[in-house]
Amino acid sequence: MLVLVVVCAIARVSSNAQVSSSPAQTPSPTSEVTPAPEATAHPSWLSPDQKWEYQPPDEGGPKIVKAGTNEVAGDLTDACDISTCGDAKLVWAPDSKRFAFNWGQGRTHQTSLYQLRDDQWKALKSPDDDVNEILNKAIKRGLPKKTHLRLIWETVKVHQWVDSNTAILYGGLEVDEAFGAHFLVTLKFDAQGHWKIIKTQRLSLKEAEKL
Repeated sequence: MLVLVVVCAIARVSSNAQVSSSPAQTPSPTSEVTPAPEATAHPSWLSPDQKWEYQPPDEGGPKIVKAGTNEVAGDLTDACDISTCGDAKLVWAPDSKRFAFNWGQGRTHQTSLYQLRDDQWKALKSPDDDVNEILNKAIKRGLPKKTHLRLIWETVKVHQWVDSNTAILYGGLEVDEAFGAHFLVTLKFDAQGHWKIIKTQRLSLKEAEKL
């Protein structure tokens, strides 16, 4: 299975959450699942097959639930909590078997990947560290080894899924308002969700701005 990852680096100067139109219904005494509370509609919160739904963080943290209920199928607190998730968005694979969780606020935005296994959502290795290593190496190439660069902002996020096994990510890194980087990175996944980088391609700023 192939996942196409877009990361951006270039040197330069300078749920659809289901929202009930009426109050949540009280379950019958025999029901084992409670209705989900009302939430603000968001186009990325509901999976394409409408079986899974994202619930934003509260005191219990962000999670994936069975759509229309509070039955938890995935705990996303390994990625962020109410103070760090920011305006998080989900990007679902067309077959609803994987999704990318784009989260963060301020100067840093990241992505976490999840895969469905036995009706539970399990975290996969995030591409953030590998992508950031590529970006940093590109920026520091040609500079003195002890040069200190101040972070302005960095972003790694899934832009879209091309198909159920291929995704495009956007990544960018800016330091000292003088350096940046943009790359196209291809990840290859096996059935268990393990991946490796099989291709990298540098992009121009104009190419990156189109993503």
